[in-house]
Formats: sequence, structure tokens, C-alpha cells
Amino acid sequence: MGFEGHITTRRIYLKRLLALGVLGPSLSRGNVSARANEAKTPAFDPPYRNLEELDASLAAAKVSAADRRMLLGLAKPALALSSKAAPDGEVPIGASKIGGTPDLPLGQAWPMRAPSEQGMNEVRVLRDLDRDKPSDYFKREIARKEPLANRPAPLAFMLQLDLAACAALGGLDPDIPRDGRLLVFYDFIFKPWNGHQSDGKAVFQLLHDLTPTAELARREPPDLGYPLIEGEEGLRDKLPPARMLPTYTLTLPDASSLPIFTRYPYPRRPPHDAWLGQNPNGYRGAANQLGGWPENIQGDMAIELTAADRGIPLPSGSAYMAAVSVIEPLTREWVHLLQIGDYDNTLLDFDGLYHIWIKRTDLRARDFSKARLIYRTT
Repeated sequence: MGFEGHITTRRIYLKRLLALGVLGPSLSRGNVSARANEAKTPAFDPPYRNLEELDASLAAAKVSAADRRMLLGLAKPALALSSKAAPDGEVPIGASKIGGTPDLPLGQAWPMRAPSEQGMNEVRVLRDLDRDKPSDYFKREIARKEPLANRPAPLAFMLQLDLAACAALGGLDPDIPRDGRLLVFYDFIFKPWNGHQSDGKAVFQLLHDLTPTAELARREPPDLGYPLIEGEEGLRDKLPPARMLPTYTLTLPDASSLPIFTRYPYPRRPPHDAWLGQNPNGYRGAANQLGGWPENIQGDMAIELTAADRGIPLPSGSAYMAAVSVIEPLTREWVHLLQIGDYDNTLLDFDGLYHIWIKRTDLRARDFSKARLIYRTT
């Protein structure tokens, strides 16, 4: 990782220490989601089950008739995945859940990662911090994390989604599978920005499992090498469990999405700006969703994916918009499959959003090994 990535990791690492109120990167007790504290009471109540309901909500936000027609033409269906904390034993085998333990077929190998570039960079940051201000804490973290970063290690289980139950609620993108389960595993220790490193090796896995429910078994995770939640031995190697509850809704692109910011470049604001302020996901209280438009934090990810995939350099400044307009048709090759964010628990905050994208040709071929993960935080 280059100098810029090193500085970025240092900034985020310091931010994480400050957010926790202690000198430690582990997730600590009581770090409840900031999104819940920032929730607003909307003037119109999602979900939006059809275009008529979505149109009424836009009208309530004083969006003009002409702008509403344009926006409705961009609407995409999604399943908002709200959550309710529940012990693993109360979640049926194969049901949608976040955290806890996954349901896997017998003989399924636990997903692993290669040695971690992000982990090695984090150790370098810790060494810099220790050099600037020597600390037993920094030395202890270096001793714990350096060997872990330099070896293969198991990935943490994040999410399991029952696709048949989701499909029963309404029409999604026609290429999203309607049977089996999607399972997401990720290096939740070092939290890399991307699911693949510069050498192409994966630090996340997306599985599409078609095993009949009767043949699944709940699998306890192996030792991840570092506690996900310090001081919570029962959750050392797994996230707190919660049941996921899907709700069908329509979503709209936000101000950072390509079809919006090309029409309304900065400093102009989109016509549904007030609506977006009260509907970050098209469904209040759900940072998680299947399909639909993403909640962007740092710009349109489809542009980033397209440029990287095609080896197209993106200039800065005034030339950026011209370059984006050229690759705009290519961005449509990418499908926003999953967004994973905060959920109902009292022990951790995801501190951002995890997005999983896949090219439509790979989605149709059910080749989920080519999916891409992007982690974004403010």
C-alpha cells in the first residue's frame, strides 16, 4: 500500500480510537450506532410499495411534477432488511440473519483470507504511533496483530439471506437469484476498504448456497486470531446475532449517484434533496438492503468499479465530468447486490456501510466469486 493509503489508515485508525473513548481498535461495549441517534421523523412514511406511493412521498417533499416524473423513471426495487436482536437459537436454520453463526452444509470449508495488506499497514501505523508516543498498548497491539496480518486467517461471518423468502415479497432485479441463501464473510478484524487486495487475493467471500435447509448445520466459527469484541468471550469470534426482516420498497438514487450528479453537478442540489434527507435508504431504520440504489458515502461506486475493471484513468478537476460521461454506459454493467450497515445490537457499530457489487454477466452465470466488496465510512 502506498503513502496515501498509509496516511488514510492512520487517520481512520485515530478516528476509531477517539470514537471508542479508549486506546483500542476493538469494538467496545456500548458503542451503539450513530445512525439510530440521527434518525429523523419523516413527513411521509416508507416503505413505498409502488410508484404511486413513491410519487406521493416526493410530492409531500415539494418536488415538482416534472422532476417527479424524471425520478420515478429511475426508481429501483429493493428489500430493506431491518433487524431485531435475537439469540442464535431463536433464528430458524436457513433464515435471514446478521451476525451470530452461519448455517452451512456439512463439509463446507470455512472461508479464509490471504495475508492481509490492510493488516500490515495497520501494524505500520501502530509502529508510527508508538514511535511518536511510546505506549504499552501500542506494543501489545503490534505483538497481537503483526503475526495475524502476515498469515492466512478465517473470515468473520457477517450476513445470511434467505433468497426464497425475499423473492416472495416482491419483484427485484430479475437477475438476483430467488432460491438458496447468500452468505457474506469478511475480514472484520482489519476492515479493508475493498474485498480484493492489490495482488487480487480476496479478503471477503460471497457464497450462494443451494443446499436444502434440512441438510444445513449451524457452524461455530473458528478462532479468528483477534477478538471482534473485546471482553465478550461469547462473541470473541462472531458478531452479535440478529434476525433480519425484509420489506419490499422502491429506492431512488442519491445526490452522489451518476444519473443525478451529472444532471445536478455541484453546487446544485437535486430536486429531491429534502426527500433524501429523510429517506437515506427508501426505508427508515434499515441500513441493510438487497438490490436497489446504494446509499453513497464517497461518490458513485459503479464509476470506480468500471474505471478499475477497464483500466480507465479518471482525471480530476473539470475533466472528470467529461470522462465520466464517456464511461457512463459501462457503469450499467454493475449491479448493486447488497448493502450492509448498522443493525439492532448494543455492542458495536459498523462505522460505515459495506456494499457488494457484481457484474450482470457474472450474476446471471451465478459466479459470485467475482463479486466486489467496497467499505465506505465518513
